[in-house]
Amino acid sequence: MAEMIKIEFDIKPQQQERPRIGVKKVLSKMGYYKNKNYLYDPVKTVNYKKKLAYLANLEKSVNYFEPLSGALALTVTFYILPPKSLSKAKHTMATKGELLPFKKPDLSNYIKSTEDALNGILWKDDAMLCDINAKKRFSDEERIVIEVSKINDNQY
Repeated sequence: MAEMIKIEFDIKPQQQERPRIGVKKVLSKMGYYKNKNYLYDPVKTVNYKKKLAYLANLEKSVNYFEPLSGALALTVTFYILPPKSLSKAKHTMATKGELLPFKKPDLSNYIKSTEDALNGILWKDDAMLCDINAKKRFSDEERIVIEVSKINDNQY
């Protein structure tokens, strides 16, 4: 079994958006319809998770690895496009890493959607992630670079 998995995904990072509330009519035991609320992910988030999971499964089938288990460390870098409003000089600074993307969307929301999409593919369960090192950077190519490595198998 692999002790470390490193993959670069050519996909635009998508943050985990707030869940939406839907209402559907359900038939009660008494024979009448009543409204029932349910939560669902917005379409952009669902599509991102499906596409990222598809790309990870494709990589998994080509390189023949099993999901990692035990205490795991995740290193992930999200590369996003610099704003179009930047001057050429600032654009160059941004792509060199001298100018950082400190505005929304939040880095933690990028991490959450990516963890959910890769759950059961790169790792058996995202609860096994004990160390996370994440970065958000500007680049001319949107992509995600992920490295997952096993820390140990010790259990409590």
